[in-house]
Amino acid sequence: MAGAVFMVAVGSALHFLFDLAGGWPPLALIAAVNESIWEHLKLAFWPGFLWAGFAPPPAGMRRRGLLAVKGPSLLVTAVLIVTVFTTYTTILGRNLLALDIGTFVLAILIGQALSVALLAGGVFRHSALVRAGLWLLMLQILAYSLFTFLPPDHWLFIEASSGVRGISAP
Repeated sequence: MAGAVFMVAVGSALHFLFDLAGGWPPLALIAAVNESIWEHLKLAFWPGFLWAGFAPPPAGMRRRGLLAVKGPSLLVTAVLIVTVFTTYTTILGRNLLALDIGTFVLAILIGQALSVALLAGGVFRHSALVRAGLWLLMLQILAYSLFTFLPPDHWLFIEASSGVRGISAP
């Protein structure tokens, strides 16, 4: 639960950080640079990754096991954000701030619950699964780092109101 609260609080701050810092390009790696769906996924990912870096691992588990659990759990969080947001906006024909926030919080809670379940089940004590989880986490780090600066021409990366994609590389 503490991880979810941390992720929601830090993610909410990251929503505004880039603009508050005057558009400082290095912050684009972790903070939303526009209102595209993709940029909002970073708001859950980076706080979750940070939490895994300093939250105490369960007894008998090394830090890499805790980080490995974040591979699938943060991916599930992102998939839920995209799925719930696109479903409700398709039905309503627009987005609503309260539902956006609710989607963000719900996806984080479910992703964190998955983390807890995977940790409690001891699945990520097996080296092959630890490696797979770490690879999945690294692929997400690469994607979130790369696609802000080089976004594909896909609706997920386009800010609906302006048509803007990503940020220009410095």
